[in-house]
Formats: sequence, C-alpha cells, structure tokens
Amino acid sequence: MLRKPIGELIPLLRKLKYKEIEMEFSCEIAELKAEALPAPEQPGLPANISNDEQLAAARLPDRLDTKHDELIRMVSFSARVAVMEAWLEVEAAAIEVGSSFWNAHSSGTFKDFPRLGEYLLQCKIINQKQLGTFRRLRQLRNKAAHAQELNISEDDAKSYVELALALAAHIRSR
Repeated sequence: MLRKPIGELIPLLRKLKYKEIEMEFSCEIAELKAEALPAPEQPGLPANISNDEQLAAARLPDRLDTKHDELIRMVSFSARVAVMEAWLEVEAAAIEVGSSFWNAHSSGTFKDFPRLGEYLLQCKIINQKQLGTFRRLRQLRNKAAHAQELNISEDDAKSYVELALALAAHIRSR
C-alpha cells in the first residue's frame, strides 16, 4: 500500500542512506554540473554534447591539464583522496590570487581565511554563481574528508575533479 507513495517521493530526496548507499554527494555533484555548465543550446556547442563531454572539452592550462590526468587516475584508487586533492587546487588558486592583491606571501594571511570565496567575489575574480560553486565544492570536500560512511562513486569523483579544476583555472586566469 505504501510502495507507490514512497516511490514517488524518492526523486525529491536530498539524502538517502541504506547500508552502503549514499545519494547526497551524487545529487550535489549533479546539481553543480548542471549549474556550472552552459546549456547545450548555446551557440558553438553541439546540441547532443553531454555535461561530461563539456567538462572534458574545457581547456585547462598545461599545469592543470597534467594535474587533471593525475587526479583522474587517482580516482580509481581513492575517490576521497582525488576529491580532496582537487579542492587543494581550487584553494591554492584562490590563495595565490587573493594574496596577490596585498603583495602578501600566498601561504600567509589567506591560508585559513574563512571568507576567501567572498573576497574573490569582492575583487571581481569570480561572480556570484562561481561563489556558489566555490562554497559547494568546499562543502563536498569537507564531507569527503570527514564523513566516515560516505561512499563516493568514481563518476562523481571525476565530475568533482573536472568542476574543481575548471574553477581553479578560471581563478588563476584573472
């Protein structure tokens, strides 16, 4: 009797845990990909290109391109470590660019600055949408680092790596 009403609620769930199934991380990654990538109808993009193909097609600087390949290989060994390493690229880019406005050493003042994303917004390095991505990537990284029962799929970890490195490349390009 309850099977149908419960089945209709599943798409609305933000978090579901059953034994080793964890949907929250996957949902967040899917939302981030949808928000961060342009719609396929935009000029210059084929109508049949997927979000993953758009992420892969994004041109990264050589240093980040090498890091991308390294992190994608790392995903098969440890999705958590790949997520945390990808976040470090975003954080390093943010610290480097943020500290450049103050002629400060990048490992100094900004290392533990809790409002680093807001500072980048204020300096017009990122826009409001990118600030949202910055915050959500940080939250997902924290979940990966601290949630003991979180299982991250390889696909989700790869998507996280793609999103994080694209944001890091954008920050560094300013």
